[in-house]
Amino acid sequence: MATLSRDEIADLLRSIERYNPGKLPDFARYIKATCEDQTYDIEAYLAVLKLYQFNPGQVKLDIETVRTILLKALTALPKNDFSLCLYLLPEACHHDKAIAVLIELYKSLDTCYFEDVWDFLRGEKDLLKCKVRVDGEDGTHEHVAVEIVGWVDSIRQYVAHVIMATYQVVDVKVASSMLGGLKGAELKAFVEKLGWQMAEGDKIFVAHQEERVKSKNIVESIRFDSLVPIMAKMSQ
Repeated sequence: MATLSRDEIADLLRSIERYNPGKLPDFARYIKATCEDQTYDIEAYLAVLKLYQFNPGQVKLDIETVRTILLKALTALPKNDFSLCLYLLPEACHHDKAIAVLIELYKSLDTCYFEDVWDFLRGEKDLLKCKVRVDGEDGTHEHVAVEIVGWVDSIRQYVAHVIMATYQVVDVKVASSMLGGLKGAELKAFVEKLGWQMAEGDKIFVAHQEERVKSKNIVESIRFDSLVPIMAKMSQ
């Protein structure tokens, strides 16, 4: 069966059919496509979790599909999409080993323990091996392997966001450690892509704080008739 396009999924999400459990196979194939072509659609991911939530008697929650959605949601950091997905899962699901490990990973990312994150990922080679459950028209189902293309790069972009919010100038060793051990030409290419600059003394120039401050014009509008009672009291 063909995978629905982004526009077709958008139409589906605007219709009552988004609550039809029979649409899960369409959503599953679409999730797989967003993982492989590096697109992102939080509304579709939440729709799948809501189908699990609203139809516990008809639809069995699939841990592999949930894992894939949660891993994909991590690529949206610093947005709170991971938490939004987590809120739709039953408490028992939070304690499943496959989900609990992702919750701990999210906490480490959210609290900026980046060295711990990279150490963990080096030891968990299978963490990013994902699957989604796809149901066939004949009632059978299978778990299809999914690769979340660019997942590590997305996490590095989040780390870069934190670095930009924290530093004007950062030590090369510190940046390398935060970025998962990027060194030499790889680190230089990453730095240049972000518009940062390698500086003397093994430093990386991120940006002047002044460059990140955006001026804002504040216009106050006070109606004269709103001042009349105040002026009247002052004249008494």
